[in-house]
Amino acid sequence: MPVRRHIPLPIFAVAVLFAVTFANVACRSSAKAASNQSAGAAASTPAWASFQDPYEKAFTAEVPQGWTVRGGLFRMGFSDERPMIDITSPDGQTDVRLGDVAIPAYTLPSQLHPTEGQTVDLGAQAQLVIARYRTGPEFAVLYAHVRFYKTCQNPTADTSDVNFTVPDYIPDTTNGSGVTQNSTGRIAYSCGSGASQKIAFTAARTVETGQIWTAPTLGSFITPPGQLALARSILLHCAQTFKLSPAWLNYQKQMDVYALQYQQARQQNRMTQLAQQVQQFEAQMQAMRNQVNSFESQQATEQSQFQSFDNALVGVTPTIDPLTGQSRDVWTGSQSGYWADGMGNVVNSATAPPGGGWHQLQVPNP
Repeated sequence: MPVRRHIPLPIFAVAVLFAVTFANVACRSSAKAASNQSAGAAASTPAWASFQDPYEKAFTAEVPQGWTVRGGLFRMGFSDERPMIDITSPDGQTDVRLGDVAIPAYTLPSQLHPTEGQTVDLGAQAQLVIARYRTGPEFAVLYAHVRFYKTCQNPTADTSDVNFTVPDYIPDTTNGSGVTQNSTGRIAYSCGSGASQKIAFTAARTVETGQIWTAPTLGSFITPPGQLALARSILLHCAQTFKLSPAWLNYQKQMDVYALQYQQARQQNRMTQLAQQVQQFEAQMQAMRNQVNSFESQQATEQSQFQSFDNALVGVTPTIDPLTGQSRDVWTGSQSGYWADGMGNVVNSATAPPGGGWHQLQVPNP
């Protein structure tokens, strides 16, 4: 298959083992996290309970006792496993998240695959999305836009909170080998007022290794100002107590061996029907991907959110043409309105159409 030729197997195997295995787990506060006038008094120390990945027993971490905790190790392929913990306070006002199952590994555009947003299907090994490298600050902004678009509308910058850092805490097994770009960024903003005011925060680190890039550090929370210090402390404690199981690490090594065998078999049979062994691998991975359904009962809603992130990442805004009723993706512009003419041209304007023969495209509510 052309896809396999443009991603050399040795490069992919090393990069995905490093980049995807823990692509989305992040949380640790700076030891000198500054106090904030909106944070109120220092966070009270909660009682902690142990949370274990319910699917593969891959990790444990300590979480606040009495809070709602969801997540685990979601496997999307032999070398595509995505840890995530989502923690919600009893009053539903604070949500802290480590990693995100929605975030895949990305592969850079190439001559054979130049279009951002398309999926590179490596079957049971992994799923990649074509996208140019985004720096940590760029990625943090894009992720925050989707993570909080429902709960934090019309946000304003809150620069007093960006000093809260989320450094790495999972060792880099590659020792930096092959890394061509490495960038860290964070964003904090506030929304609402009075009793409905919230503070949202996202931190991310992105790493490019060969043709593959990922966000190996990703942490976020949304909280009322009075619980800001508490949300920070939870991120810190989760990071400090997150432990990978030695038995699972050995298991993952075997999975990566299977991944190499699988990809070799798939390449050898790319012009013919897949061998029985390959078909078994495919069935196993499909069963594992079905685990994702247990994270959210409203899977359709989550899928819509995942798609929104992809749209934001590649600079695309979905619209509907009211004259035809057809969906149409347009390049995201700086203005709020999109206008089309009968020739298929689209302009971005916040006020009025550029002239006669133009009609406004509808942007669906997220």
